[in-house]
Order: sequence, then structure tokens, then C-alpha cells
Amino acid sequence: MPKKRGEKDRYLHIIEAMGEGVLLISRKHRIALQNKSAETMLGMSEPLKGKRLEDLFSDTILLDNIDSVFRDGERKIFRISSYHDAIGEDAVVRGKGREKQYEFCITLLDDKYVVAMFNDVTMLERLEVVRQDFVSNVSHELKTPLTAIAGFAETLAEESLTEEERKGFARIIQKNAAHMQRIIADLLLLTSLDRSEIAPTMETTTDARILQEVKAYTQYKASTKDINVVYSQLGETILCSESLVVQALINLVINAISYSPQHSEVSVSTRRKGDMIEFIVSDHGYGISESDIPRIFERFYRVDKARSREDGGTGLGLSIVRHIAIIHKGTIKVESRLGEGSVFTLSIPVS
Repeated sequence: MPKKRGEKDRYLHIIEAMGEGVLLISRKHRIALQNKSAETMLGMSEPLKGKRLEDLFSDTILLDNIDSVFRDGERKIFRISSYHDAIGEDAVVRGKGREKQYEFCITLLDDKYVVAMFNDVTMLERLEVVRQDFVSNVSHELKTPLTAIAGFAETLAEESLTEEERKGFARIIQKNAAHMQRIIADLLLLTSLDRSEIAPTMETTTDARILQEVKAYTQYKASTKDINVVYSQLGETILCSESLVVQALINLVINAISYSPQHSEVSVSTRRKGDMIEFIVSDHGYGISESDIPRIFERFYRVDKARSREDGGTGLGLSIVRHIAIIHKGTIKVESRLGEGSVFTLSIPVS
């Protein structure tokens, strides 16, 4: 008897140590045994033993598969979506992207119990969606300029064109080729930031020097729309990657100019807040709707697709800003109202 008890205890310890969730389930759908991983994945703060599956899941997907395993003894592997007490399509609607995705494997133990092993595959599901969206977006963003380049290159081959027409078509090809180069350059930068391939050299600089560089890079864009960009700095010393912070602010200022009407004003200023320095870019432009704000830092997400493409934007600028903020252990936030303008605040540690 002691030997059998010792083996049982050893098996229980193994089950408890498993990273997968494990449930022992009876024919009546009651949980007879669970491990800690199961409780954690299901977000339960109390033991699951004795609970009916109907108390945890509102749909019948899991129950139907368990009954099927009891009937024919064949192992079942499937996925379900759960958001609190919601399952399946209902979970997707109510969860608004926050639903949990589980992959279950149900195996017959004996005529009284089945063993359900499961993993939380929420992040894998979301990464797959992101990957699919990314491929789709890249293809779409490159297709537009490529179509223009191919079309006008074919037209250039015609002999009946005047010299002025040829020059005009060549300029269009150059413009679209330059747009593609910007997209590729931004994609390469994002990839490097994602993979931590860029080990930024932290150097001592000042907010005044950073804003001076930003002004030099953006003043032509501002002049084309007759927008007055007002700069105000503290003269604060900062330890950061100057080139990356300048890149982030250029993206923010260009965005502010692009989404502002002609003859308006954009403000770029700095302020000290505790151990952080804040770079604030504000405009009186078209603003961003409340529904768009949570998504504006996603790659290729555009609030106004027509205007941003017309201004030569790649749809990657704000995503780059977000990554640069993360690299500096800082933050980027936005406040905006439609028709009133936007305020972007990039915060990074002073040292």
C-alpha cells in the first residue's frame, strides 16, 4: 500500500508540475482533478474540483467532444474561444479582441473519466492574425506605386509622346519609386527594432539640439503648406540615442503637418516631469476619432487613407515612434478630438 500511495503521489506531482492545463472529467461533466496550470489559464482563483463544465463554459463544444470520446474512445483535438462566460462567436463579439483561445486534447482514461489537456494559444492566434494582416498590408502598400510605375513605364515606350509628356511621366515614376523606397526603409528599421538588432548608443545631448535637427529635417514640408512650426525647449541635458529620438520626433512633426490645414500652426515643446522629459507635438488639425486612437500605432493603420498616401506617408511612422519609445523605456501617448487637433507626447528618461 505505501508503495502504491508513493507512486500516486509522484504522478500527482508530475501533473501539478506540467505547463499544460490538466482536467480529469467525469461522464457528468464534473471536474474530479485539476492542476495549477488549469486554474491559471482559466483565470480561476478557487479550486476547480467538483465544478461542472457548464459553470465554466456556456457553449456545448467542449461538452459535445467529451461525450463523443466517451462513446467511441477516439481522442479529440479542437480549439475554443472563451471570454469570461462566453464561448465561440459570442466570445469574439463580446471580447472585442480580448477573448481567450484554448486548444484542447480530450483522451479517454477509463469508462468513468476522460483527461482534458489544454493550452492557452491566445497569443499564437493573435500573432497569426498580425502576420496575415502584415503580409496583406505590405502587398497593398507596394502594389499601388508598382502599378503606377509599370503603367507609366509602358506609356513611355510609345514614340508619339512629346518631350514634356515624357518628363512628366518620368517624374511620376520617380515619385512612386521614392515612395516604395521609403516603405522599404521604414520596414527595415521596424524589423531591426523588433529584433533588437539596433543597440542604440546612448549619448549626452540636449533637447535644444534634438529640436534643432528636427526643424532642419521638417521645415521644407512645413513651408509647402505654409504651416508655422513653433519650437520651445528647456535646454535640458538628456542621455539617449539622439538619432532615434530625432527620427521619432520627425515622424510626429511630419504627421502633424500632414494632418493640419494650410496656414495653421504646429507646436513642438519640451517639459520636465520627474525623471522623464516629455517632447510634445500638438496641432490644430483634423483630429483623430476615439475609435481610431487605440489603433494608430499599428503598422499601416491610417486614419485617413487618401490624405496620408497623398502626402507620401508610409503608414509606419507612428509604429516606429512606439518602438523607439520602448527602446528608451519611455512611452508615447496621444490626446485628440475630431476637428480640434491632436497632442502627441513622447516621454523618455532623462538619464
